[in-house]
Amino acid sequence: MQQAHSPFLNSLCTVAGGIFNMPNEFFISKYDHTSLPQVTDLIGWEAGKGKAYDIFKAPILYPAHVMNEKKIFRNWTVIAKVSSCFVLKVIKVAICGKMTLCPKVHGGPPPYAKIWQLTNCTPGLIAFGVTSTIFILSPDQEFSGDGIGAISSIAYHSIFQTVKKFIIIK
Repeated sequence: MQQAHSPFLNSLCTVAGGIFNMPNEFFISKYDHTSLPQVTDLIGWEAGKGKAYDIFKAPILYPAHVMNEKKIFRNWTVIAKVSSCFVLKVIKVAICGKMTLCPKVHGGPPPYAKIWQLTNCTPGLIAFGVTSTIFILSPDQEFSGDGIGAISSIAYHSIFQTVKKFIIIK
């Protein structure tokens, strides 16, 4: 699984500055996110609290980054129209390619959406987008095989499962 996620995450990191409206150098390999509170604040991460990380308290999952439990993943019309909806941009880049951020540019290899003939957005895809967003903004340098961040102690596998379950049940 780690090898399968690597191309997605590497592609996302190369365009993360454009997705999150921050300088691209913040997302290069080995950049220390612990020194960038504007990055880690988006996911609500605090040093030393990785094991107790609560995905539903990540400001980036809410419109205008204002936490309101009644609005998480609820109002798709508003979320889809918000230009800073980072999770949707991450999903779009992951399955349609990074060139989707530059609509005037054409060419390149076919996107995964075409190769896999994707026609719907599944709970697993949304959970992947959320998990990838949290990872990219976390202080972790690589996606470990056990699914737990080496620096942040964030349990990425648990985030994926929790978000997917939430979307299916709610």
